[in-house]
Amino acid sequence: MSFFANPPRRGRDDTDPGLYPPLPTQATKLPKESPVTLLDITKLEPESSLTVWGNEILHVLRPLKLDALLVSDLPRPHLGDADYSKWKFWTLVVAEWLFNQVDTSFQHKVKAHSNDLAFADEIFNAIKLLNLYSQSKFLANEVKRWEGLKRENYSMPAEFIMAYQNQYNRLKIENHAPSCDFALDRLLQELHGELMKVPFIQEEVKDLERPVNYPLFVYYCKVLVDESRKPTVSAGPSDPEDASEGIYGGLRGRSPSRGRDISYRGWRKSTKGRGPAWE
Repeated sequence: MSFFANPPRRGRDDTDPGLYPPLPTQATKLPKESPVTLLDITKLEPESSLTVWGNEILHVLRPLKLDALLVSDLPRPHLGDADYSKWKFWTLVVAEWLFNQVDTSFQHKVKAHSNDLAFADEIFNAIKLLNLYSQSKFLANEVKRWEGLKRENYSMPAEFIMAYQNQYNRLKIENHAPSCDFALDRLLQELHGELMKVPFIQEEVKDLERPVNYPLFVYYCKVLVDESRKPTVSAGPSDPEDASEGIYGGLRGRSPSRGRDISYRGWRKSTKGRGPAWE
C-alpha cells in the first residue's frame, strides 16, 4: 500500500476488539476498591527538594499500582466506563493523601490556586507548579554549597572527598550536576600534592580518550578515600635521598604499570569490581 493511500475506514461490522484494543487510561491497572493506609513521607517544605519528594511519592504509590493516577498525559475514564467508579474512589483517596504530604504553607497556596482541584493528577500538578520558584532557589543553594566545598575546611582528606561526592550526588539526583570530568578535575586539584595517586589518576584520565562517566568518577573517589585512610598520605618524599623514588615506591625510571594496578579497568576485572563501589 502506498504511503499516501487513504487507509480503509472501519465500518460497524469490521470492528474487532482484539485488533483495536482500548487505549489505556488512569484506571486501566488500578486495583479493586479496598481500605488502604498510605504511608506518610517527609513533607514538602519551601527549602526541601521537589525531586526527592516526588520520588518518595512514587515509591509509596507504585507498589500499590496507584502511580498512574498522577500521570496527566493518561486520559481519565469516562463516566460510563466500567472502571470509572474504581478510578473515582482511588483518585480521591490519593488526592487527599497528597495534600497532606506538603507543608501547611503549600496547602494554603494550593487552595488559593483553585478551589476546584479534586483529583490526584490535579493536586500533583498544582503542587509542582507552585513549587517552581522554591525549587529554583533550592537548586541554586545546592550548587553554591558544592562549589563552596574546600579541602581546607576538613581535617582529613577522606572527610572532604566523601562530603564532595555526597553533595555531587545530591546535584545528580536533581539532574543539575556538572559533568563528571569537571567534578573529578576539581577534586584532584583540591587534593594535589597531598595524595600520591592524584598525578597517576590525572595521567590515566588523559589517556582515556573518552569522557569520565559517573561509575568512573565514583571509582576514583573510592581510590582516593582508600589512600587517605592509610597511615601515610603525603605525596612528597621526606628525605632528599628518596627523591629518586616515584609515587609507587620504585625507581624514578621504573614504569608505573609495574606497580599495583589501581586503574579503573583493572578494578573492573578484579573480584572487587563486581560489587558496589563503596565496599
